[in-house]
Amino acid sequence: MPTHAFVHRVISVLRGIVSGGILRGFLFATVVALPGALPQVFAETAAEDYETVSGILGTVDMAEKKGTLTTDLGRKVTFQIPKPELFLNLSAGQRVTLKLDQQGRAMRVMDSAAPELPPPSAPR
Repeated sequence: MPTHAFVHRVISVLRGIVSGGILRGFLFATVVALPGALPQVFAETAAEDYETVSGILGTVDMAEKKGTLTTDLGRKVTFQIPKPELFLNLSAGQRVTLKLDQQGRAMRVMDSAAPELPPPSAPR
């Protein structure tokens, strides 16, 4: 942590102790001083980092934590299951939409889905 930021936090804590008493000063210190010491936690990956695939659920192997899905265009997609609870109420042959991250892990499952459409043809 840069020295000037640390000094600023110490001064803020001391002001809190003087103006609000010792207990309030320490509570203020936990809010002001600790965030710099804690590791940063980032939110879930941005939406554009996910691939959305829709189709018929093929196999779901909870022991191997893997599954397959056949899209409406006939493409077979293999995915990993990091959260088995997402697939508890699903069975093979059911229509689903999956949000896959860049490693091919199913991060979200939706059981009602729109059909996958072919890409638009090139203009003539």
